[in-house]
Amino acid sequence: MGVSSVINVHTSRDTMSDEENDVFSGSVTSQPQMVNVQTSGPMYMVERSSAPQVIGILVIVYGVLMVFASLFSVFNIFVPISEDGATLPSWLVIGQMLTGLIVSGATAYAGFLIFSYKKKGIWISLGAIGVGWVFNSIWTYLSTDYALESSPDAAELGGLSELVAGGSAICGLFCAAICGLIVAIPLFMANSGME
Repeated sequence: MGVSSVINVHTSRDTMSDEENDVFSGSVTSQPQMVNVQTSGPMYMVERSSAPQVIGILVIVYGVLMVFASLFSVFNIFVPISEDGATLPSWLVIGQMLTGLIVSGATAYAGFLIFSYKKKGIWISLGAIGVGWVFNSIWTYLSTDYALESSPDAAELGGLSELVAGGSAICGLFCAAICGLIVAIPLFMANSGME
């Protein structure tokens, strides 16, 4: 409630003295005024959940491990895939390594964003999981097809590369779905604190 005060001031002069003195006298009156104040409900401090940080750390660790695995895959150039000493073509191994590095680097970066409570990290991570699944299926098909063609029994094994690649794609899709659900856990929490 607001209170306004009115002060009545009277000035009187003393004409009897040589000096001119001002004297203040008065009274204070109080007149109440109505003020409309809207009160909000009680405010509670909600602590952020630590789940995004835990998941972010797990995604970072996974991304870094996959970066190292992608770097070590370059040694597949020297590994023979058949009895006559044939190896995978270097373009195939380097393509696998480069796509693995890009997807793994994006995954590690997404983990850092998730750790920092950024929703963008979840979407980048889900995108990296999907792109990784697609490229893994393609590279599995190509490498299996090349390995079977260099085999002496290539005529008898026709269609096996499609079967292996299809099985790998189905298993990879299952694993990608589980990883996607784990990464998306902070989206399902009420107090995740994601921005």
